[in-house]
Amino acid sequence: MKKNIRVALWFATYSDNDLNSFAILVIACLKSNALFPNLPVTIAALQALQVAFQASITAAAQGGTKDTAAKNEARDALISVLRQIAAYVQSLTPTLTLSQVLSSGYDVVSGGGTPGPLAQPAITLDNSTSTQLAVYLNAAVSGAKAYQLQYSTGTGAWLEAGIFPNTKGIVIKNLTPGTLYNVRLRCVGGSTQYSDWSATVTLMCT
Repeated sequence: MKKNIRVALWFATYSDNDLNSFAILVIACLKSNALFPNLPVTIAALQALQVAFQASITAAAQGGTKDTAAKNEARDALISVLRQIAAYVQSLTPTLTLSQVLSSGYDVVSGGGTPGPLAQPAITLDNSTSTQLAVYLNAAVSGAKAYQLQYSTGTGAWLEAGIFPNTKGIVIKNLTPGTLYNVRLRCVGGSTQYSDWSATVTLMCT
């Protein structure tokens, strides 16, 4: 007998930055996901709300009461849409497997509550294609919903390379040949929302 799957709504309690990251994850996971063809809100509309909320977080950190109020309004608007999409995903659970539901980016409520923390990933880089670095996981991480990738040069700040809904096609593009790049990756999901970052791997771009 198939177990009932319940989509979790605890994203509404996340901190502002974590909620913003969750929205980015949902966008990455639902974009071009054939399992969810009739979203109640378009990906473009969701992305517009996420971008507005992200900008409002920055403005509120530098501004006053008015900016904080605007940030809270943007947060409420984003949560409202995320709840609508969660309800849609929930409506499809009778016909989907657990892994298919998780491919939406949303968590599910298990019998024991929230899932445990994810294992730390390990990665390998490939520079066989000029101006690119391909990233591979050395072993699958159980429970991972997506993968966040960052890179840097020298002792510079880490730059976001994106959130990837699966391990296929994780590539950093438009790099400079002859430059050494530091790369790290972490898994999205589990009770802490993210795994620890992988050990940093450094490789020269060709």
